[in-house]
Amino acid sequence: MPGTIVVVHHDVVVVVDPDVLIRRAVRDRLQLEQLHVLAYGCWHDAVRQLARAVGRLKALPLPDTEPPHDPIELWHLLQHDVCPPHRGLSVLSAVSLRTSRRQSSRKHHPLQLLAHELRECHQLRRQAVQPDDALPITKAEHRVIELLREGRSNKAIADLLCLSQRTVESHLHRLFRKLKVSNRTELAMAVA
Repeated sequence: MPGTIVVVHHDVVVVVDPDVLIRRAVRDRLQLEQLHVLAYGCWHDAVRQLARAVGRLKALPLPDTEPPHDPIELWHLLQHDVCPPHRGLSVLSAVSLRTSRRQSSRKHHPLQLLAHELRECHQLRRQAVQPDDALPITKAEHRVIELLREGRSNKAIADLLCLSQRTVESHLHRLFRKLKVSNRTELAMAVA
């Protein structure tokens, strides 16, 4: 992977660069801009580690005012202060990396997975600020909970309820958000 890739979403930034010195310099410079920065050496580490860091990131407070972190301005800032001119630098917005419905059946590029994780993390942070008392558990979600408590897999739940496996996963993710849990075990204990 030539050069440095920076993915920005609100006040969280992911830096991917194999050169540890440049990665640290970019991280330090972006932290001066009041951004929360995660830096990784390769795509696969970034996607895997970001999924693990979501719990820590969702605990970050949302800024009172959304600072305008324009990717072009950040690119100019980094190009001027940190990255050598001969080295490639890309600063991308996570919003611009959405996948289309046509691409949803294909394997995603790690950059798209990374952007998806950043968007999900921000959504969790916003929900932590807003009360979820107004979000009742639906009948379909109750059926999924009952089968989950019996120890059934997503595939088994999908087969029993005549749903796709993706629909069952969607129900589970909504339940995770509503009940503020992060996995199936915590969900089963929360509804017990």
